[in-house]
Amino acid sequence: MKTRRLLLLLVKAAVAILVIGAAGLTIWAKVGEREAKGTAMAALQSSDMVTVSQEEWIVFQPQGETKLGLIFYPGGLVEAGAYAPILHQIAAEGVLVVITPMPLNLAILNTGAADGVIEAFPQITTWIIGGHSLGGAAAAIFTENNPARVAAIVFWDSYPANSADLSDNAIAALSIYGTTNGQPNTDNLLDTKHLLPANTIYVGIEGANHAQFGDYGPQAGDVEAKMSLSEQHMRVFEIMREFMLP
Repeated sequence: MKTRRLLLLLVKAAVAILVIGAAGLTIWAKVGEREAKGTAMAALQSSDMVTVSQEEWIVFQPQGETKLGLIFYPGGLVEAGAYAPILHQIAAEGVLVVITPMPLNLAILNTGAADGVIEAFPQITTWIIGGHSLGGAAAAIFTENNPARVAAIVFWDSYPANSADLSDNAIAALSIYGTTNGQPNTDNLLDTKHLLPANTIYVGIEGANHAQFGDYGPQAGDVEAKMSLSEQHMRVFEIMREFMLP
């Protein structure tokens, strides 16, 4: 009887710890959330070239039919809509673009988010997946687990974790990152080359910083950008366009 009572108390204690932990994680994520700013909010509106919808995902639907799609995973604690400025421009080039909002704004909590997107748009025959920061690492995990479902992967100031070795994968890959005096601002970024396909294209943008890949304001520990937000967005867009639509 005492043993049963002790087990019951232990179970209740474990449940309480889990509830408190989950609540703490939720509060931490909300406090640290980096919200989309003005330029991003404007890019979340439909235009003559692109229809924007925000339901389960943020979808940028270009005019006319398209067979090419881009799935984008947001960076850690960043509101999904913060990446709208560049992605709206890409959609205007005739690419279906889908941003997948993440639980607690942490892509690592749903690395398989692309599954639902791919199933929802069967008309797309070629998928590219990508992400910023933690989102890029999560996209690499999806690609490692689903090598036949995506044709290419794109990293914005990001790199794969050791658990996502894509070196033997035949897909195309692009890594865009900010540099200062020719050196990457993100530590260890080039140290992970062995995890990516040999044909990976690396493009450094001198004067770009981490936060300006989206539009969510300054980020602690980031370098100071030597170019404006709009200039960095345009440069990233141009690199993406050349890679996706050669």
